[in-house]
Amino acid sequence: MECSTVIVGGGVVGLSLAMNLANLEGRGEDICVFESKYLGYGSSLRNAGRFRVHFGDERNLEFAIKASEYLESLTKLTGMNSLFTRTGYLWIASDESSYNTLKSANSLFKKWNVPLEEIPPEELYRKYPYLRKRDEVIAGFFGKQNGSIHPDSVIFGLEKKARKLGVRIAEYSPVETIEIRNDKVVSAISRGVKVSTERVVIANGAWMKSFSEALGLGIPIEPVRKEIAITEPFSFEISPFIVDSSLHLYFSQTLKGEIIGSTTLGNEPRGLVEFGNSFLWLKTYAQRLSKALKGASMLRIIRTWSGYYEMTPDRSHIMGRSKDWPEGLYALGGFSGHGFMLGPFAGKVMAEYLFTGKMSNLMVPYSPDRFKEGKKLEETFVIG
Repeated sequence: MECSTVIVGGGVVGLSLAMNLANLEGRGEDICVFESKYLGYGSSLRNAGRFRVHFGDERNLEFAIKASEYLESLTKLTGMNSLFTRTGYLWIASDESSYNTLKSANSLFKKWNVPLEEIPPEELYRKYPYLRKRDEVIAGFFGKQNGSIHPDSVIFGLEKKARKLGVRIAEYSPVETIEIRNDKVVSAISRGVKVSTERVVIANGAWMKSFSEALGLGIPIEPVRKEIAITEPFSFEISPFIVDSSLHLYFSQTLKGEIIGSTTLGNEPRGLVEFGNSFLWLKTYAQRLSKALKGASMLRIIRTWSGYYEMTPDRSHIMGRSKDWPEGLYALGGFSGHGFMLGPFAGKVMAEYLFTGKMSNLMVPYSPDRFKEGKKLEETFVIG
């Protein structure tokens, strides 16, 4: 079996890369995607389905603006309605630190024409009457450029288009070994089948750490398990995605009417621990949601689940290859909780790089060499 490009991982990142590369090369049958479970098994189908453009590092901000524009184009590109909406993010600053962070960051946001609207408490509760009043709230900050998109539609839209372009996708087919000869990638082995290839792109999310360690690459990624919950539906009224700093809480409402949200305890399990949920997390989430949202104590939580944040030291993703790696070996991951919002566009940028051999200015800051070269990004806007 032969493939010019082998992509390890069938999540939103790997599928976007496959679709875009097939579109550029015009021969999708030369591209193979290997997924160890089912498509989207990792965090691609285990997230809140939200996106934002507001980041603390200017390079991430620029990337996120482009990424949101790409998300908006996915319905047309894939032929499947992604349910893209710009409903906004509402940050609630309840302490001086979070208020000053948002206030100071607004100068950067204004420079890129994505300013946050500062809302004083009296106007905040008038505009969003479902919020429970709290004396400690200093202000709200609303970003209208942010919004939601449906994970299922994105994943299966990308799959549908990739298959239409001829991409070969294998589920329940983990890549067990990458064969290196004369410091060059020559094959990948999955379920005992050798696949001759010129290049391999590692795009398997939280599993990138263990996978890269086996190859001696030392990619600095640490998986962190995050939990999330959803309630029974009721009439739709909560439009923005609400982030409350002092409660370490976020929540919003789906188009169906369910409240979807999460909270951070600060001691989340690290490493490739099993997906699961704890009663302590559920209890804490319910208590905090009740403090922030009127009537929340009467809601029934009907489902909980968990996924991974694949954290890098600078909370920013990795694209490309190190100069020390074998020829033909690449990585795309480490999105630090932002994979669903940034991953599809990152797949497009990476595909263009593989096709042309030229690295765009957007891609340059995300080289895996930045950690040893002292060129880390400084991202502070990580939610959850």
